[in-house]
Amino acid sequence: MTTYNKQKQRRIKVLAYAYQFQEMFLSKDIFLIPYYIAKELGGECTYLYTENLGNTEIPSEHRGVAIKKTCNTNQWKVFLQEIVSHSKDIDVLFLTGSSAVQMFATYLYKKHNPNGRVVVFGDMEPPQARELNKNGFHYSGGIAGWVKDRLTDYFFRHVTYLVANTVAYNLMEDLWQRKHWSGLLHFYPCLDDEKFESYGLQRRPFAGKENIMVCVGRIGCYQKNTEMLLNALHNVDLKDWKIYMLGPITSSFNLNEGDDFQNVIDQFFEECPQHKDKLIFTGMIYDAKTVFEYYNRAKVLLATARHEGFANVYSQAAAFGCYVVSTDVGGADVCSNDWKYGVKLNQNDDESLAEVLNGIIEGSWKIPVEHALSFKSMCYSYRVNTYLLPIIGCEPLPICHNVL
Repeated sequence: MTTYNKQKQRRIKVLAYAYQFQEMFLSKDIFLIPYYIAKELGGECTYLYTENLGNTEIPSEHRGVAIKKTCNTNQWKVFLQEIVSHSKDIDVLFLTGSSAVQMFATYLYKKHNPNGRVVVFGDMEPPQARELNKNGFHYSGGIAGWVKDRLTDYFFRHVTYLVANTVAYNLMEDLWQRKHWSGLLHFYPCLDDEKFESYGLQRRPFAGKENIMVCVGRIGCYQKNTEMLLNALHNVDLKDWKIYMLGPITSSFNLNEGDDFQNVIDQFFEECPQHKDKLIFTGMIYDAKTVFEYYNRAKVLLATARHEGFANVYSQAAAFGCYVVSTDVGGADVCSNDWKYGVKLNQNDDESLAEVLNGIIEGSWKIPVEHALSFKSMCYSYRVNTYLLPIIGCEPLPICHNVL
């Protein structure tokens, strides 16, 4: 490990750039990774974006991070005029994606600042990773293809590339080995422990939790497959248990509630009126403390998604010691401690889900609490310090974090 930050006489400067951004990303890894890099290095972070994907205005400052909309809308101009021209003042450059413009910008940045570090957020799901594993980022022949291949090779030899999804990471690891690249890191969403500590919360032991299960996300969209849970509940006696459905009822990324899926819910309650006071739809909860408190009270996380990259809900639930009942999608394997603290469901298998739920409720399904992941292991501060900073060659400040 180098003493990179100690050699600096000024604060470390982290610059993050994402072409598309929105207000909801302020609680996700795309923002929190560069934030915690700067935090753990005792530095400062600036975040640039070009296009607001959402309907809510993005603040100009959040948790000490200056957030700025770029003057240019063309990515080439953004990199050349607003990023590369300031290369020597940027100690860590955080990028999203690996397009030609990002590769070329990285080349210019490293030529202007050889000691600068580049971290790339390679968010992907298995289908994309399989394609990249197969073609090795090679898309064209001739002189243009040769130039692109050389640029690609330079890029992946000079960046730290983050992949969250386990299957996608394994596919990329195979490619990295074939190409003799380095700097690939399995890094996934974590719990925002700084925010957790600011709320004065403590993780409850499992024995102190309530008979509660939580399902978190966009209720009713195709990806989340809420139908699987509703179908299973036709054959479940909840007894003294409650299931809280945390999230908007929507079939898209639009968080405005009001959707045809409400008709499905209404029909479910007509068929299963006994669940009316036990299956509770909270709507979208914007207060992070309230969401944390639900996790802290709950014994079980329910997730029936058809596919995921790596959902934040898994890391958050694991940090609070929730037992994971989920389909085998991105994040579920990691946060269930490779299924030692969870049960893996087949897609659309509502009968098996009903069997598991009845077993948990009746107490016949053993939950091995000793295999739950620790709070500390699922926090951003710990994972940035332990896994990310050593790879990029930066030494964190000797700060003691009050995590359990």
